[in-house]
Amino acid sequence: MPLHPTLRAHLDELNPRAEEAARAGVVATPESARAALAALAGFAAAPVDVARVDDAVIAGVPVRRYVPVPDEERDVVLFVHGGGHLAGDLDVYDFSARRTAAATGMVVVSVDYRRAPEAPFPAGLTDVYAVLRALPEGIDGIPTTGHVHAMADSGGAAKVASIAMRVAAGEWISPIRRQVLLYPSLDYTMSGASLRELGTGHLLTAERVAWYFDHYFPADADRRAASPLSGPYAADMPETLVIAAEYDPLRSEAEEYVARARAAGAPVSLVVAPGMIHAFAFFETLIPHETDRLYGIVGRFLREGVAPGAW
Repeated sequence: MPLHPTLRAHLDELNPRAEEAARAGVVATPESARAALAALAGFAAAPVDVARVDDAVIAGVPVRRYVPVPDEERDVVLFVHGGGHLAGDLDVYDFSARRTAAATGMVVVSVDYRRAPEAPFPAGLTDVYAVLRALPEGIDGIPTTGHVHAMADSGGAAKVASIAMRVAAGEWISPIRRQVLLYPSLDYTMSGASLRELGTGHLLTAERVAWYFDHYFPADADRRAASPLSGPYAADMPETLVIAAEYDPLRSEAEEYVARARAAGAPVSLVVAPGMIHAFAFFETLIPHETDRLYGIVGRFLREGVAPGAW
């Protein structure tokens, strides 16, 4: 379907400003990228009430815990934010962690992993894995069922998929039962067709993706080997729902990831959000119907393992 008209109008306003900044020689920095992502949170709706929210430390890593029903045992959701491995934090993604807790009725643990370039690959990944390995015992005083799931977007989804890849390779172990990968970044070689087709004018650009990766990886890193798209895959991977956006430059790598995982016998499903762009979950006040639909899908999948046949 065509690009959503409200998002089209937003991009029509945004793109000329970005082009003018490029002509003026404005150069992106980690600080400016972090500020830009934080500004996107300004499009979020009023925060959803959650009964208990507090900050803690698990396995030496700062986290924020969201407990919708404090006196009942609930499953746990590991929440891993996006931001190109460089931007995003607990505050920027507070709106989404709250909505995940409300949609699932589960305890959400949002991870404040170290970010590039100050802490390049694989520091942030190992932070997420350290928190995961400590769950659910690491959330003292909060009753849980012992079941663990994951919800992650963009670069955060890359980290969750990277954990699954290392488990399939026999290198790591993981308690994750179900996971949602929202518009995931899965191919650090940037070989996907949609990066060429949609790499300009759709919020996330191919140029910015390359910039993120150059800041994330040491010069001698094997980016292909680090890419979840490269596998390996295994039939006993967690039940996985991949949610892609139709006008996201990363869409084709999500589609290819699902195809390869299914070929290995893994229980992986794909839903493509029509008319949507990368990071559309931020735009709650612009596209409320679509973001409500998103969390409805996420909630049902993490609770019941049911993925819709289409958006």
